[in-house]
Amino acid sequence: MRALFLGPTGVNLRETVGSIARYFYRARGLPEDLEDKESRRSLAVYFLEDFLRAKVDWVAFLTSDDYRWQEEEWRSAFTRMLRRLADEGAANIIVGMNLPFFNKSRFFPAFDLAPFRELRPDVIVTLIEEEHVMWRRVQMREERGRRTGADFRLKDIVAWRNTTILLADIISRELGVDNFVVAVKHPASTFHKLIFERSLRVYLSFPITGVREDPKAREEIDEYRRAMHQLFTAFDPLTVDERALRVALEKGQGSTVEVRTEDVWNVPRGIEPACKDEEGLYPVRIPREQVEEVLRDLDNIIRYKDYRYIQQADAVAAYRPFRGGRLSRGMFAEINYALNTAHKRVFIYWPEEDSGVESPFDPTMGVVERDLNKLIEDLKAYEEELKTSAPP
Repeated sequence: MRALFLGPTGVNLRETVGSIARYFYRARGLPEDLEDKESRRSLAVYFLEDFLRAKVDWVAFLTSDDYRWQEEEWRSAFTRMLRRLADEGAANIIVGMNLPFFNKSRFFPAFDLAPFRELRPDVIVTLIEEEHVMWRRVQMREERGRRTGADFRLKDIVAWRNTTILLADIISRELGVDNFVVAVKHPASTFHKLIFERSLRVYLSFPITGVREDPKAREEIDEYRRAMHQLFTAFDPLTVDERALRVALEKGQGSTVEVRTEDVWNVPRGIEPACKDEEGLYPVRIPREQVEEVLRDLDNIIRYKDYRYIQQADAVAAYRPFRGGRLSRGMFAEINYALNTAHKRVFIYWPEEDSGVESPFDPTMGVVERDLNKLIEDLKAYEEELKTSAPP
């Protein structure tokens, strides 16, 4: 298996890939060390930037106006990496790289597909994270001495993330492989299931906006999320909590918006993310005009991410769309999209306590269960159905 991991600068690519590799080693009883010879024979990890940094000054590379030179050095580094892959001959390979780079309002390098064809990835994974986290992480690198002259607006980070997804899609289509967009705060087990197993891919649909300030409801939903992460390859919308920007803006006053830890509804207790927010990242203080600039498109950003998760899932598992006696508008949109656009199976948990609400859905919308355990059994049965019908 060869997996290519792409991400914009600001996503903690190394920590995420390292967590996935260590999970792989642990599952096979190997030393959890990326440099251990025995472990590397089973799974070797390579980062293209290591091969770049070995030959060029990093700051000079990022800030140069000689875009031809940047392209040549990028291709040369890719060639050296491919040579190392061939020499070491690991059974499984993960390659991580930032693509594209961004400096002085310019994306680079322009690249051809030849080295990617030579790499022959079986799958591509594009890593994403909250834009305010990526924005702050770049700042922290500059403050801690890794000075590259990076100075980005929040909207630059959003554009960068979307450009990475676009390029990954182009590469995946040309190579005939899948490109999965996955947030780094998914557990390492999610990535392992996605790459090395044939676990059912499930999008988790559940109320968010209407219960955000209700601790009891949040804990109930987090319990559901924990169970689904343990059982399936679960694409979880709250592993990227972009609505925290709106929460922070509404709470704050003045010229600076402060995103605090308590504003973010992220990974539930008991789930270890592949990449954690580093110590000292919060609170994130962003100029108000930059937040307002992004908020104009925030709903579209969230919708695109959620719908992308639905597209790359096998099924949607919807948890209590009528919780509290009212329909979750976000869930309504997701279920409709899954049924009518993405053409996915939908499994809905609709307990008796939510009865009495007139459903806007077609009676044939999917599998509806009053008992959550029965819903999980239905999902497991669908998983077996897909495994049986899949080509060998």
